[in-house]
Amino acid sequence: MENRRSFLKKCMTACAVMSVPGCVTGSVRPRSLVLKSRQPKTALVFWYSQTGHTKRYGKVIARVLEKNGLAVISGDVRELKGMSMADFDLVVAGSPVHYYDAPEYLKSWIAGVDRIDGAAVAAYSSFGGPGNNQYNTACTVLQGLIEKGGVPVGIRSFGNMSTFAPTWSMGNEARILKYRHLPDQETYHTVARFASDVLEGIKTAQFIEPDKEFGLDEIMRSFPMVSGTKLMVGTHTINPTLCAGCGICVDKCPVGAVNPETASVNTDDCIVCMGCVNNCPEGAVSMTFMGKKVVGFFIFLKQQGIEIKAPDTSIG
Repeated sequence: MENRRSFLKKCMTACAVMSVPGCVTGSVRPRSLVLKSRQPKTALVFWYSQTGHTKRYGKVIARVLEKNGLAVISGDVRELKGMSMADFDLVVAGSPVHYYDAPEYLKSWIAGVDRIDGAAVAAYSSFGGPGNNQYNTACTVLQGLIEKGGVPVGIRSFGNMSTFAPTWSMGNEARILKYRHLPDQETYHTVARFASDVLEGIKTAQFIEPDKEFGLDEIMRSFPMVSGTKLMVGTHTINPTLCAGCGICVDKCPVGAVNPETASVNTDDCIVCMGCVNNCPEGAVSMTFMGKKVVGFFIFLKQQGIEIKAPDTSIG
């Protein structure tokens, strides 16, 4: 009986591997391992950040590169529209983990940029709490850069508080507050070391070969996570009485689903990234999740007396 159970488990695992797109067998191999320069002069550091964690790490990386003499351009991908990456010696990309994967907006943005043949490339991910599929998220971003001709020299993940608003809104604050101290200064030191390691990898031609890890988290990525979450969302509108017209919700929505002028959200287009509700300073984005009112990330921080630590100026 025990042997039969073991056999069935192996069969189920094999089926799962075959059903998951982009697992280890689908990893992208670099076409060329010839760098355009082992002494990079220019760098682009970009990120997709909804609540600021990925942005903070990107800024630390940019500062380290600048202190090492590189001319650096950095910013959120939504600020870099029309930017050509072809002339940079080094490109570093950052992503949060969005439903066990890199956000579709970021993946599409990378897919649409110019080729960067010979440029050194690195990727990092930011993840909340204990993390779900954080390495594979960074791997997805790095593979996107490899497909554009980049030479991979670094990959890393950095932890912080989770920003999935329904968790604390449903009364599970303890799961979030366990990580209220993150990111701390050690986190930022780790980020700075990553940037230094990237430069050392370029100098010594220490290339990496990113392979996605197989596990339950990667299997979960193949399920309709967004549509499943949307089934639990009830109300999702804008309260015109509370709305201050700042436009942050519009800027943070990657699919253009928010319209403050009509005090509405196109729930068909919405991908429940929580960008609108998390970032509204007035709490004007009204959302319910399984019947509970959703409290945005920054309002939650105020309620809990939490101030996210900025990196020491000496770091980098």
